[in-house]
Amino acid sequence: MRLALITFASILALGSIPLLADSISYANVGQLAPDHTFTATTSGKVTAYFYSSDAGNDDRIILWDKTSSAKTAPSLDDHSSAVGSSVSLAVTAGDTLVFVLDDVTTGQYFSSVDYFGVASPANYNDDGYNHAYSTLYSGGISGIPAGTYVGMEDLGVTSLRPLTGSDLDYNDDNIVVTNVTPTPTPEPSTIILFGTGLVGAASALRRKFARG
Repeated sequence: MRLALITFASILALGSIPLLADSISYANVGQLAPDHTFTATTSGKVTAYFYSSDAGNDDRIILWDKTSSAKTAPSLDDHSSAVGSSVSLAVTAGDTLVFVLDDVTTGQYFSSVDYFGVASPANYNDDGYNHAYSTLYSGGISGIPAGTYVGMEDLGVTSLRPLTGSDLDYNDDNIVVTNVTPTPTPEPSTIILFGTGLVGAASALRRKFARG
């Protein structure tokens, strides 16, 4: 009986290992994740911790400081990195950070910047779409500290309507990053509406002063 209990406990313990590394699910699977701009919060180091992977392809996650052009080397490999292993990059407060997925299997690069379907190989994005979903992470899994969870998609998008080429589930390669601040990036339509509002306000002021 005692042996059976020990065996059962061992099975439970082993069974809990993948649960600890489960990705933080993306609520809108099949839809492009909202784009964020990531900036270094303070001067020092930005550290990325390997959280989990659900990718069949061999991928590497690279941190790119777009402001200084520095990149992490080595990177986090989805099939050889242990949960909690990390890479760091020296940064200055306010630097812009980009998360790059290097799909070694296909030879493609995808990043956390949305170029609205326009491929930008120079900026590590071969299909032009945002490949990163981010949310806050409170800590507690395998010693990984609190920070920003980033789940990345490793399948390239051929078309959004209808969605082809990718499933956009954002759980292929997952990391937690410290010392970054994610800020939502306005959609182009939002910028246009904002600009239109400013033009309208300026016109109203001109009419007001003209009457005065």
